[in-house]
Amino acid sequence: MDNLQLIQWSAAITALLFWTAFGGICGSFINVLVYRLPRGLNVVTPPSACPACGTHLRWFDNVPVLGWIALGGKCRYCRTRISPEYPIVELVVALLFGGMWAVWFMHPSLTDLVGIRQTFWRPDFAVEGIWRMWPMFMVMLALVASLVAATLIDARTFTIPLVIPWFATAVGIITHPLHAAWIQYTGGLHLNPHAWTIPFRPAGGVGLALGGAAGIALSIALLRLRILPQSFADYPEWEEKAFEAERAADAAPRDESATPPPATTPSLRLVLTRTLLLTGPAVAFMFAGFTLGLPRDRALAYATIGAGFGLILGLILRRMAPDQGAGPSDEPIWSHYPNTRREIWKEIAFCLPAVLLAAIGWWLTTPTGPLGHATFNSPLWLHALSGSLFGYLVGGGIVWVFRIGGSLVLGKEAMGLGDVHLMAAVGACLGWIDPLLAFFTAPFLGIGWAVLSVFFRQVFHRKGTALPYGPHLAAATLMVILLKPAFESALSIIMARPVNIP
Repeated sequence: MDNLQLIQWSAAITALLFWTAFGGICGSFINVLVYRLPRGLNVVTPPSACPACGTHLRWFDNVPVLGWIALGGKCRYCRTRISPEYPIVELVVALLFGGMWAVWFMHPSLTDLVGIRQTFWRPDFAVEGIWRMWPMFMVMLALVASLVAATLIDARTFTIPLVIPWFATAVGIITHPLHAAWIQYTGGLHLNPHAWTIPFRPAGGVGLALGGAAGIALSIALLRLRILPQSFADYPEWEEKAFEAERAADAAPRDESATPPPATTPSLRLVLTRTLLLTGPAVAFMFAGFTLGLPRDRALAYATIGAGFGLILGLILRRMAPDQGAGPSDEPIWSHYPNTRREIWKEIAFCLPAVLLAAIGWWLTTPTGPLGHATFNSPLWLHALSGSLFGYLVGGGIVWVFRIGGSLVLGKEAMGLGDVHLMAAVGACLGWIDPLLAFFTAPFLGIGWAVLSVFFRQVFHRKGTALPYGPHLAAATLMVILLKPAFESALSIIMARPVNIP
């Protein structure tokens, strides 16, 4: 190895160590979010402290992974055991960040030495190099970190704090147009086959995206002015009364001679059955829609409709499954809220301005519309902004349609608003195609989770049969980010023509 190669390898490995360490630091902050956000605590102050003794931790106690190892997994001051979840999360995020750098940008490539061909696995935008694509790389890292944080919280609490997807959404919507303006100023993309790093459609798409975003902004303003009603506004009061009723029932004297109620922990067979009933129809109708749409060159649209219909049907079938072994008290409290259908109509009213203004915007900017020619020749930053906004609308819209339809059918929330915001954030960062791919992939992961739960019953044990769908969506999105070339290859084989997804 000559001096030039030595310098190149030294620089590449130093950069790899930097991004890995940066991932560990972000993983440490994710642990803070996971602990504090569900409890309504400030994520900045006070400084980190031991939950057992309350002693503020010093900086060297908070070194990701290494700090936990040096302390032997125990608090330095009170010797209380520290959960291994903390270093595991830090290590996972560190490996994700370092791995994305290694596969996408590292040169010389360490991955080639271990048989991972960098030229195949890196996304199209990465061929431009880190010096031109670092804003897009930061968008990817922000989204991945948000997905990890949302998954950990949702798996525990069945809720996603909206500040997490809002952060990722803001990063995507702000970064894309600024990055595009800079790239256009410096000469445009040189090697990327696409005009931009995320997909967009100048003909009608710009007006649709801007109109839809304006409609969302209008609905939010009407909500703030109390012209539109807030959905589920009475839920906190209802929840408090429900908890009080449960506490009163627990405190009531019991007849010791009465037969104790049967155990309410659901069997693995029940969990597996309900999971398959939920996700199986989505997979089946997804393939049916894809097959019907393929000859018409509308495979993606038909598959989307099929998956949505299948998920709603799956919810109905899941409700029809026998409930032996799972009592009502084991299900999340929100599943017993009695006014879901009434509140969902308020959400429909919220969506109407976005739908109306999106349709008007699309008509104005179609090739034959009043603004069609001007829109088609608009600057790259406007196309990048519209691509991000259109992805936001598609990502959130597809989940919101399922939430609305399923909730009206079942009378309880089919999916949480956190899931809507999460997939909207995915679209804002990655464009409109990736959230659809993730939406199609999530049912398979749901089935996989159910099968794994049979073999790892201690790990996946949970009371009740309600299942948070957010972790499946987040994991599917992560797969799309890391394995997009594999998705392209699979779609190319299925559709019998090359598929290149921005």
